Amino acid sequence: MVLLFAVLLIVTAWVAVFSALESKRQDALNSEVKQNRNLARALSEQTLRVIATVDQAMQRVNRARADEGLVPQDLVRFANETGLAPRILVQLSLIGADGRLMGSNLDPTGSKSAHVDLSDREHVRVHLQQRDRPAAQDSLFIGKPVLGKVSQRWTIQLSRALRDAQGHMSGVVVASLDPSYFEQVFATVDLGQSGSVTLVGQDLNVRARIVGGKPSGMGEQLPLTALIAPYLKQSEGNFQGPSSLDGLLRSFAFRRVADFPLFISVSTSIEESLVDWQADRRVLLGLCVLLTVAVAGAALIFVTGLRRLERSHDALRISEAQAQAANQAKSEFLAAISHELRTPLTSIRGFAELMERRLTEERFREAAGLIRKGAEHLNALLSEILDLAKVEAGSMSLLQMPVELRPLLQGSADFFALSAEAKGLHVSAELDPALPLELVCDGLRLKQILNNLLSNAIKFTSEGEVRLRATRLERELLIEVIDTGPGIPRDKHEQIFEKFRQGDAQVSYQHGGTGLGLALSRALAQLMGGTLNVESEPGQGATFSLRIPLDQA
Repeated sequence: MVLLFAVLLIVTAWVAVFSALESKRQDALNSEVKQNRNLARALSEQTLRVIATVDQAMQRVNRARADEGLVPQDLVRFANETGLAPRILVQLSLIGADGRLMGSNLDPTGSKSAHVDLSDREHVRVHLQQRDRPAAQDSLFIGKPVLGKVSQRWTIQLSRALRDAQGHMSGVVVASLDPSYFEQVFATVDLGQSGSVTLVGQDLNVRARIVGGKPSGMGEQLPLTALIAPYLKQSEGNFQGPSSLDGLLRSFAFRRVADFPLFISVSTSIEESLVDWQADRRVLLGLCVLLTVAVAGAALIFVTGLRRLERSHDALRISEAQAQAANQAKSEFLAAISHELRTPLTSIRGFAELMERRLTEERFREAAGLIRKGAEHLNALLSEILDLAKVEAGSMSLLQMPVELRPLLQGSADFFALSAEAKGLHVSAELDPALPLELVCDGLRLKQILNNLLSNAIKFTSEGEVRLRATRLERELLIEVIDTGPGIPRDKHEQIFEKFRQGDAQVSYQHGGTGLGLALSRALAQLMGGTLNVESEPGQGATFSLRIPLDQA
């Protein structure tokens, strides 16, 4: 049972720990997802503000071109009014319908760049090849990072088709953005050593990326995997999977930049996001291991002790059985010896009494009297031994018959009146009027108990009185023998009921006796279903209380 409880406790502890760890792990992952989604949303808004501001300047160029009011210096003014030039907006350029540079905010007339041909650039070519499409289908094109022929800087190209008043295509306006600006903004976000923020187009080309706080992989083409493909049509989302960057298992969150073909992707390493959880896991597992060891050790110690205790109990039971068997054998032996000795003692007593009567010489009669008294004493002793042996052997049976209670009690007190008067003592009987007239009991054994108690009281009391008091209680008969003797120390109260034991050696020397009377009296009381106890203090006399159930007396 103890081992089962220990196993259940250990299993419960481990289940609770693993449940708590799994819950904390999910909380950590959910917290990471929430953080990445919020960051993707915030960085998307930041990117949108930049692109929208630049696109507004490009549309101003388009309107001025359509109204035929565009002059070279307008490119400088429009670029400066965005507040982004020259740090973010590196160049605002005007491309003619033939694909040649007409001017920019860096070279308003185009003379410095010799009207370089840009028709081969993707962000220009995409509009020139579709010059016949309706103006309503014009949209902002966001190209891949390129090295500018005029600015000689890596830039992200934003371009729009220009229309004249009749709606015919008249050129292309191009805004060149510095991708390092986005990298610097992304680097301000602490995502750990493996965390990354990526500005990527719907074409999966990386416009800007930060990994572990450092720029990485600008212009890189990401592979179209089965993990990424479903999310390209969504405006935002999150997922977990291995990164094409380094193969690490990451938690991704992405958000589209408004309606533009751009996404902000924020990813963090699952392993790094679970660092605190791993620390808690080690602590909890360590504590659980300690608890397991402690519970298992305690259970083992308890079971070992319990088994040792059971072995001790078994040994004690065997010893007790052996002792009881030995005591039974001793009692049977004493009973047999007492019975065998009684016949010769009776003969000795009879011949001594006969000699005491017939001898004429005084000294011979005295000798015969001493022999008679010794034989009577031995006979009484053998009777007590025989009775005690029978009780212990369980062979004594009670003779249950109606007994007149008052005459029995009064007769016991009167029997000792003469011997008490010889010592100057007074013996009295105090009988409760509510006592029953008759009791069904073994009157001989009840009288034997009373005689032993009264005899002892007179023997040990030198002055005063001895009282026999009988009281009817609710369900039992209480008989008390009260004396004014020297009293008995409290630590000797149980000792005097042991066989062959008296209060001390001095008592045995002064008053004689074998120490069997009280032992036999208590044994008889218990046989009758009652108890025999004493209450006494030195110098205050003693009260021996015999309690016998009325329905078993």
